[in-house]
Amino acid sequence: MGNTLPLSTPRPLGALADRTAAYGMVRRAGPCDVTVMPRRTMSHACLLVFTVDWADTGVVVKYPRNDGASDALAQEWDHLRDLAADRRLAPWRPLLPQAVGARPHRGPPRRPLVQTRLDGVPPGPLLPGRPHELHRTVTAALGLLAALRSATGRRESAADHTSDWAHEQLAVLAAEIAPGRPGSGATALDPLRRRLEGALAGATLTRGWTHGDFHVGNLLLDEDRTRITGVFDWGSAHADGPAEIDACTFVLATREALGGPSMGHQVADVLRHGRLPSADRDLLTAHGVDPDSGGDPTTLPLLTWLWHVSGNLRKTEQFGRSRHWLGVTVAPVLREADRYPGPP
Repeated sequence: MGNTLPLSTPRPLGALADRTAAYGMVRRAGPCDVTVMPRRTMSHACLLVFTVDWADTGVVVKYPRNDGASDALAQEWDHLRDLAADRRLAPWRPLLPQAVGARPHRGPPRRPLVQTRLDGVPPGPLLPGRPHELHRTVTAALGLLAALRSATGRRESAADHTSDWAHEQLAVLAAEIAPGRPGSGATALDPLRRRLEGALAGATLTRGWTHGDFHVGNLLLDEDRTRITGVFDWGSAHADGPAEIDACTFVLATREALGGPSMGHQVADVLRHGRLPSADRDLLTAHGVDPDSGGDPTTLPLLTWLWHVSGNLRKTEQFGRSRHWLGVTVAPVLREADRYPGPP
């Protein structure tokens, strides 16, 4: 995949080490079943994730492998506590994991994030050959997001939130990506900054609870795929974020999961052609999202991409070191942004 550094130990040895470590952590927990999650992604490479099930309950344990992962888990712990304290979310409380025990810290020893285990089944692969099943999953997910936006959000001018919705995320890119591009530091991202500021200037978005990484892999469903029973991985959440990006993330990620282009190439196409494809626009509109955000039709997909990229870079520095990830997720958008002449 062209990564400059290995992301984990060789798979057989890593799996054995993970199982040994997990069982060591729960040796005093009494009779229980332990299931270790495989290291499928770069985010998982920084975490040891396993479930512990007793006769009547279960928890999910996320143990950090480095200090960066400890910081990310501490932030997720904070988000889970804030979600639990928000009375507006009471109807959806069973869908949200609850933080258990103490807040993670760097240590020594490092402290894990422990959270309640949610009911439901993983969606599994999305298959275009099963259109009815796919439609139920997409409808359930986008319907849930519409309900959450209605309960926790308020439409506001995006220009009033440029600092915390764009500049903070651009700073992450400047620190992790810009040094490898022509120029230096944040200057290398000036074309992207101008494009974002111009897009947000006339946009209207919903300020409210934003998951920040809402894709099918972070959901649990009932057996019929008609209802979302759990939403997890709230590490990139924001109580006052641009809530529409969750729906856009889901649409873009679903297209990629079905064999389409990467999110980076999809958003680069949006910048090139000036708008999302008609099918994506129709899907968002049907679930209460204005694909034009009241202004530039590139605003929502570009902001969605920015939060996706900066969120991954915050999770682990391995993303910034992966040539493959940079090549398919980041570089296409930066190339298109470089062509932006700026406001007249």
